[in-house]
This record gives sequence, C-alpha cells and structure tokens, in this order.
Amino acid sequence: MRTLRSIELFYQEGSSDKVYNLALVEEDDGTHTVQVAWGRRGAALNQGTKALKTTLQKAERAFERVVRDKTGKGYEEANAEVRPAAVAPPVGEGSGSKAARRPGSRARLGQSAQLLNPVGEDAVEGLVEDGRVIAQQKLDGVRVLAHVSGEGVVATNRQGQVTSVPRPVVDALATLEPGTIVDGELVGEAYHLFDMLAAAGEDLRGKGYSDRLARLEGIAGARRPPLHLVQTARTPRQKRALLTRLQRQGAEGVVFKRVDAPYRPGRPASGGAQLKHKFVKSADVLILENAGNAYLMGVHTDDGALRQVGKVFAGTTNETRRQLDEALAAGEQPVAEVRYLYATAEHQLYQPVFCQLRDDKEPADCRLDQLEQTSREVVDVEPHASPADSATSRVLAIIGAISRR
Repeated sequence: MRTLRSIELFYQEGSSDKVYNLALVEEDDGTHTVQVAWGRRGAALNQGTKALKTTLQKAERAFERVVRDKTGKGYEEANAEVRPAAVAPPVGEGSGSKAARRPGSRARLGQSAQLLNPVGEDAVEGLVEDGRVIAQQKLDGVRVLAHVSGEGVVATNRQGQVTSVPRPVVDALATLEPGTIVDGELVGEAYHLFDMLAAAGEDLRGKGYSDRLARLEGIAGARRPPLHLVQTARTPRQKRALLTRLQRQGAEGVVFKRVDAPYRPGRPASGGAQLKHKFVKSADVLILENAGNAYLMGVHTDDGALRQVGKVFAGTTNETRRQLDEALAAGEQPVAEVRYLYATAEHQLYQPVFCQLRDDKEPADCRLDQLEQTSREVVDVEPHASPADSATSRVLAIIGAISRR
C-alpha cells in the first residue's frame, strides 16, 4: 500500500477544535481507497473510508468531494503557513466565521440558536415530575429566528445565517414592535413560536425561560395564523398527558425546559437546561454498499424487490466499519439493526443510527412494511389541572418570580 495524496484539515471556533484527515492510497491489488480520520484535535481519532477498493478515478472524485464539503463548512487546510492555534479562537473569529465571510456565503447576523442535547428514556420520568421543568412538543420543521426592525423582518437559521420564510409569515412578524427577536419552528407555512430573545429593544436572553415565555405569550397569544404559540405543559399531570398523546400520535418527540434557564446560543458540551427526547424507532436493514460518505441501506418490498431507504453512518465505530467493509468486499449484504426518527413519504429513514450487525436475522426479515412514518400534527396541552397540579403551578410561579429578581 502506498499513499498517493493526503490532506490535513482543521476547524477551530468556540468550543470546537477538531481535525479531519484524508489519504488516497493504492492498495496492494492495484485498487484505490480513500481513508479518513476525524475527531477532536489531540484525541484518538475515528477512522473510516470514503471510497473502498475502487478505481483511481472514482477515488479521486471521492477525495475531492470530501475536501470541498469540509472546506465549505469552514475547515482549513493545515500546511507550512497555516496551522491550528494552541487554543480555539472565540465564536466570530474562528474557522466557521471565516467561511461565512467568503464571497457567495450567506450573511450571518451573529445570533445563533440555542440548541438542545438529547436525553434517553431513563431521564424522562424525572423531568416530568420536576416542578422546575416545563414540556413542549418537539416540532418537525425548520428552526428560524426572526429579527424585527424598523426596516423590516430578517429571518436567520440555527447558525445565525440569513434565510427566507414565506411571505405571509414575514407580513405577520412585521406587526411586532421593532427590536423584537423571536425563536421558533417553521412547519410548512406556519411559524410556531416558543421563545423570545428581545422585546422592543429590551434584551431578554439573560432572564429565565418563564419570564421570556410570559413576554412571548403577551404578544403572540392573541395572534392568528400563520403565527402560532407552542403550547406548554407546566404540571406533572399535563406533562404526562402531553407525552402520552405525542407518543400515540407518532410525533417526533418532546422538549423539556428549566423555567429559570437563560437563553444561551449554541449547544452545551453535555446536558443543559433545555433538553429534547425523540421517540425513536428501530428496523432491520440490508447494508448494500459503502457509498463513500455512509452506508447505503435497503429493504425488500412485498414483491421481493430491493428498495433503498437512505444512508447510515452515525453509530458506526472503527470496528463495525471494518466488519461492514469486509462483508461488502466479500460480496455479502449484511443485516444491521438501525434506530431512526421516522420514515419519510418516500420511505427514506430520517436520522438513522447504526446499532449493531444482526447475524441472527435473515435478509428476508428486512421488509418495507416495518418502517414507520411520523405525524406533524400539533398536539393540544391538557387545559384542566387537578388541585395537586394547581399547587404545583403555584410553586412554579414562585420559582419564576424568584428568578426575575
């Protein structure tokens, strides 16, 4: 084996300090493979392939495609003139911000969204019972922050880059006072609001969520479509009822938020005061090939035909990728268990995660009819509370009042 070309890439900004290395190698049998290694700088790196035992032409295309994709996201090439800093620069001065300033890149307003870490099933009951935590439906849409000024409305995505929203949404947002910033989820033509960062020029990000939600309810509660206020379950009974209805409906998941939590852009390294729990599903699929950037999955239809259902990479490890590549090189199509959020109308698995190889399953077990879709319907929160829940509500109000001091 000999290396024909290689490149070292790095990305540094805020809490991100990572590398991505590629090498195009010629195998002993004359075929070509693109080897990749990635992870946090200074730590043990993950390893994989983007092209496996293929022609030189295909391997070169795969190499160039990955480099183009990574540099487009802000990665920089490490060379004699450019090296990673000893410590990653702050947000606004690092790799991602440099990429945003390149010609042709979308403008960035600098306010990224607050992002949530996931929690497992074992944490849900504690969050339901916690009087300091409220619950809301996790909507299946596009995250949008709306900035209202005297000059109009500017919408940004979760990275703070300028984006577009439907004209009826823009017109409805334009009725808010200048200096207002709201956060929400765009689902089709409807904009569902769940947070408020500024009100008429007043910065609310340092206040607790209960305060911000109260201000949002004050301006959005009486408004009509396409603006909608995300409903909130405040008591344990309401939260449990909401959770049950969401699961029965086949919704995407639920969000839990501490009432005293300020608004902090970005995603915490772990945990956090705002968390999400997704209702995941599982399926057995055939791994059809190493598609370069992930593994192509397939299932059988009722008539026995093979149907592709997307690609999976998340959840694989150095060892499982080695096992998959060896099986594929031997002409096999191994069966794997994957978790996924839902199947689209086109039968593509959304956010699939590799779980394990299933040597105990037959290819015939990988069937299309096992895939489940999800519902985007908005669920109502139970309006009535028991006396015990009313007491909890009073405690919640007291906590919110304390946080406002």
